Amino acid sequence: MFLPQLKDIDAEREMIGAFRGYNHNLRIRNDEFYDMANMSSDLYPVLSPRGQRARVRQLAKPNGLFAHDKLCWVDGTAFYYDGEQKGTVADSPKQMAAMGAYVLIWPDKAYYNTHTGEFGQLGCKVTVQGGVTASLCRLDGTAYEHYPLSDTAPAAPENGALWVDTSGEKQVLKQYAASSGMWISIPTVYTKITGTGLGAGFSEYDGVTLSGMEEESLNGDFVLYGAGDDYVIVTAIAGQAVSQSGPVTLERKIPDMDFITESENRLWGCSSQKHEIYACKLGDPKNWNCFMGISTDSYAMTVGSGGDFTGACTHLGYVLFFKEDVIHRIYGTKPANYQLTNVESRGVEKGSEKSLVIVNETLYYKSAQDVCAFQSALPSSISYPLGQGGYHSAAAGALGSKYYLSAKDADGAGVMLVYDGARGLWHKEDGAYALWFAGTGRDLYFINEADGGLYSVMGDRESYAGDGAALEGTVSWSLETGDIGLESPDYKYISKIQLRMELDVGAKVELALDSGSGQWETKFAASATRKRSFTAPIIPRRCDTMRLKITGSGGCRIYSLTHTIEQGSER
Repeated sequence: MFLPQLKDIDAEREMIGAFRGYNHNLRIRNDEFYDMANMSSDLYPVLSPRGQRARVRQLAKPNGLFAHDKLCWVDGTAFYYDGEQKGTVADSPKQMAAMGAYVLIWPDKAYYNTHTGEFGQLGCKVTVQGGVTASLCRLDGTAYEHYPLSDTAPAAPENGALWVDTSGEKQVLKQYAASSGMWISIPTVYTKITGTGLGAGFSEYDGVTLSGMEEESLNGDFVLYGAGDDYVIVTAIAGQAVSQSGPVTLERKIPDMDFITESENRLWGCSSQKHEIYACKLGDPKNWNCFMGISTDSYAMTVGSGGDFTGACTHLGYVLFFKEDVIHRIYGTKPANYQLTNVESRGVEKGSEKSLVIVNETLYYKSAQDVCAFQSALPSSISYPLGQGGYHSAAAGALGSKYYLSAKDADGAGVMLVYDGARGLWHKEDGAYALWFAGTGRDLYFINEADGGLYSVMGDRESYAGDGAALEGTVSWSLETGDIGLESPDYKYISKIQLRMELDVGAKVELALDSGSGQWETKFAASATRKRSFTAPIIPRRCDTMRLKITGSGGCRIYSLTHTIEQGSER
């Protein structure tokens, strides 16, 4: 009874059966990974590699990607819709937006009508070199006749006689009413301007700018109340019928805008140079200067905040314009009640305007400091797991509940990150840097900067396939844990690690340990000639903390990771 006794060594066994994804910080949970490549949350809580992508086609010089009812892109100067060239644009990067049947292309101010197949320019400019006449007319274009111009009323007029009163600062067309013996002003007076080809490309109620008329009252901004190939009708008084031989220009102008978005059947845009926000006429992206005092008018406002605009989008019925430190929100349903509010908060990082993506009613974007989720009030950060290294020049896309974010790190290297909004988890894929994303609902496509290829995330190589279409090869993947054993300050050592997994046919896996030396030592390797599941036991060297690295290729599902830690004394 007096013999010495040995105490049992306390052992703690921790099994991880749900994996939380990527966390690139010094102190992380045991169910997270400090680094990874090509992993996904598709089978959560089981950990698995991402699926195979597909290269759909090769682009010579990608300049834009967008999805309407079908996928569309710009390759060099060629605009493609549903795999077919539909028009020609300038050789420059594009923004595109959908409005009804229209695909609108910026900065070219071009459009493609997916219903009629028409491709053209939103703006229109016609210059007539001579032979232009202007005369007073009625709304239907029929001319007024026999009206004198004078500063005194004609003597002994007949009922219905006309007179242009020049006694005031502006000329006024009046008509004599015999019943009252008075000259009555005609409230709205129209002038018909005629010239060969002058009205070609214009329509009724277009907002236009007329210049070059020798009659000064006919120069300026007007709304067309009639238009034909060789004439237009505006609200103005030309006095006596006039004609001229000098050139006359009629133009339907489209403002220069940095970013565009569609909302409530209007295209909206903003200009950093002019500090202005614009909206087109309701249902008509060709008209931006139609101001008739009605609910369908165009709209423009000046913004007082400093700095350049960095992005625009539509979210939960509101139009949002971003600067790096301000969010501008447009309220209202028509020009008469539009209101602008400013919220000083994290906006979109300059150069990351393509990161604005809505996933399941939540708007995500890259700010100057982090990645933000914005629902209704203020943005909140979701990027703590991405670590302290900064990212920039981000583009993003949505597929299901996932937010795909492609950005460049501080060294300029690309990275593809995926945030699962339903589970709140990040996963890191590979070094692909996407210039543009476009989603069609069932699939997500992107253009890879490295080779200019159009890729499908889901592996579809049938739709939009061109030369070089191919499925990606076997996906290589890797995982690296954080330091195992940091949770206890006492002396201890990790006596055993067990990994439960399943491999597909042809898949390979290798496990390595870093026991504090900074060198990886391979402890286990396996390949599958048939689909199989197994447990990989690893007996590490005695150490206080360690890291585990798992690399592989092919299909794999990791079900659990177990650590056995034997405790010692405080010293």
